[in-house]
Amino acid sequence: MQALRQAVSQAHAELDRRSAAYLRTLALQPSCRKGCYFCCYALVMIGLAEAEYLRENLSPERLAQVEQTGRERLRQIARGKHRPNFATSYFLQANPCPLLTEDGACSAHAHRPLACRGVLTDLDAHYCTPGAVLNLRGRAKDDYEDQLRSYHGPEHYLKTPWLLSEQTAQGLWETEQKVRGFTVIGELATLVYLRGQDDFQTALRLGPEATRRYLQRLSLLGGDWGFWVG
Repeated sequence: MQALRQAVSQAHAELDRRSAAYLRTLALQPSCRKGCYFCCYALVMIGLAEAEYLRENLSPERLAQVEQTGRERLRQIARGKHRPNFATSYFLQANPCPLLTEDGACSAHAHRPLACRGVLTDLDAHYCTPGAVLNLRGRAKDDYEDQLRSYHGPEHYLKTPWLLSEQTAQGLWETEQKVRGFTVIGELATLVYLRGQDDFQTALRLGPEATRRYLQRLSLLGGDWGFWVG
């Protein structure tokens, strides 16, 4: 739907603008850069409209790679969605995002989801390595904590861009609910993969209840980290 494509593009631009204004106000310079991709190991949850937008802006080769990863993660999410520590253990496994190129750049950077746009830090990138903060001890832990300020959180990430990304995502989901009648929230690669499946497309056309039944059959629905339809 053209209206949803435009809504996604506008949401991305709005978040970028608000985050940039915040950084200027506090004179903060993010240390994030091309080739720094530790945060790309995290579980990324996106809405259906963003998944469709992403699909449309990927090369055929990259889309095939994302779909392959999505098929594999489908089973992982079905098994672990109820575990409270699922997101943490997922991150510690260092599963690379299928959007990453060989040189550590995001192949869809201009079209990356809101959840990715909100992850920024001004501290050294090595703190973003899976397990780095959890394993800090003694003087190294003290040095890390001495660098934390009121604008940090969770951990060393910048709090305001993080919250702005959540607020913008909520607004986008509400827009999709008005335009489509409902939305689906789920893991990035898995949702992009499912969006290309004929039976999932049929369920979407039939509405939210059919979509819930479809996801339930795949054991993806519910749990702290499972899919959500609303």
